[in-house]
Amino acid sequence: EFQTHRVLSSGINAEYGGHENGCKALGSLYHVTCFTCSKCNDPLVKKPFYHTDGVIYCEECYLDTLEKCEVCNTHIKERILKAVDKQYHPECFKCTDCAACLDGVPFTVDTNSNVLCVSCYNKKFAYRCAACSQLIVSEDGAETYRIIAMDKDFHVACYKCQVCDAKFSNEEGQGCYPLEEKLLCHAHFKELSAA
Repeated sequence: EFQTHRVLSSGINAEYGGHENGCKALGSLYHVTCFTCSKCNDPLVKKPFYHTDGVIYCEECYLDTLEKCEVCNTHIKERILKAVDKQYHPECFKCTDCAACLDGVPFTVDTNSNVLCVSCYNKKFAYRCAACSQLIVSEDGAETYRIIAMDKDFHVACYKCQVCDAKFSNEEGQGCYPLEEKLLCHAHFKELSAA
C-alpha cells in the first residue's frame, strides 16, 4: 500500500520558529536537504512524493517501480488486472476481435495467444449445426454436446429425421438411417430407398 503526499512549504515559520531549512512530512521533521528521494536523492520539498514500504520516492522514481500495461505501455497507478501472465489497466484488457472490455467477464485465448471474448471465440471456432446453421455452443455455461453424422455436426435437438422430425435414439428402430445426404428415420429410409 502506498500513500501520496505533497510538502507544501519548505519553512513553516510560525510552527518552527522561523527556520527556513526545515520541513514536516510523514509526522516527522526533516532538514530540507535531508528530505530527498531514496532512489535519485532529488529534494522533495514542494513536490509530490510517495511513501511505500518505508521508502520515500519522488514521483518519477515511484512510477519506475510500477508495472506497465501490456497494451498502452504506461504505468499502472491504480487497479491492476493480471491475465495470461501479463499486466493491464482494466480498461485496456479487450477482446482482440471486437474490442469489448473483458474486465470481469469470461474470456478465452486462442492458439495464437489472442485474447477473445466468448462470443468472438465461438464465432471463430465453434461447430455449426448442419440442420439449423446455428453455432453449437452453450447458452448457460453448461457442457455442450454435438452429434457427428455423415461428417456433419448437429445439435442434439436437431438430430432428427428430415422428413417427419422424429428424434433419433439408440433404441431399436429409432436410429439414424442416412440416404443421399439426408438423415432419415427407419420408416422414411425404407420408403425413400424403395422408390
